[in-house]
Amino acid sequence: MGIIKTFKRKIYKFNDYFSKNLNLSNKNIIVTGANSGIGFDLVNKLNNNTNYILAFVNQKKDNIEKINGDKIKIINCDFEDVEQVKNHATELDQFNPNIIINCAASFGPKKQNFEDLDVEQFHSIFNINVLSPLLIIQKILKRNNDLKQIVNITSYMGSITLNKKGDYYYYRASKALLNSITKNLSIDLNKKNINVLCIHPGSVKTKMNPGGDISTSQSSQKIINICSENNFKYNGKFIDINKNILEW
Repeated sequence: MGIIKTFKRKIYKFNDYFSKNLNLSNKNIIVTGANSGIGFDLVNKLNNNTNYILAFVNQKKDNIEKINGDKIKIINCDFEDVEQVKNHATELDQFNPNIIINCAASFGPKKQNFEDLDVEQFHSIFNINVLSPLLIIQKILKRNNDLKQIVNITSYMGSITLNKKGDYYYYRASKALLNSITKNLSIDLNKKNINVLCIHPGSVKTKMNPGGDISTSQSSQKIINICSENNFKYNGKFIDINKNILEW
């Protein structure tokens, strides 16, 4: 299994070598979950002296503070507590994003089979993965006319059709809800020409998924490519980072 995994990683790197890396410039961008993983790499790549970035992090912000740049504003916000998002209404009112990229997520506890389900744990995961990001979008839309894209980082595990193994109730259900809300928003915001989509970032190698096939840097670059193109044919769609449409 180790040899196969190593071979797959080399194939992905080889293919990425020949792919085009696009950029975003002169944009106001909100990135949630910015202290680690894909969110951190997105901020690092988008920090090009032309973009203004509002970076939402949880309690620890030591990683993102190492990124040099006076156009990055860091906001500490525990998404598990939806009320904390409301406390940042002023910052959200003053920042007029062109793009919102929601990366903040919690996989939840290791045990997520049916026998271990706990309602309070469900509530906590839903707050982090769905409700807090949704509240940010809601607050932005009340005062903002510059928003062009909403990208929700989801997972193939949120697909009802692709679910062949069961278990992982908290994570699967929260991502399925995020997918559903993304689709709904795409319909409601179509008249405002706001492109809304959800992206499965791939099997990314992180602390949460040490067996991942690709790096956070590879995944984040492809997300930036998609945002740079801003192709409305993906509005209301569930896609992967190679722009393949996934089943709901």
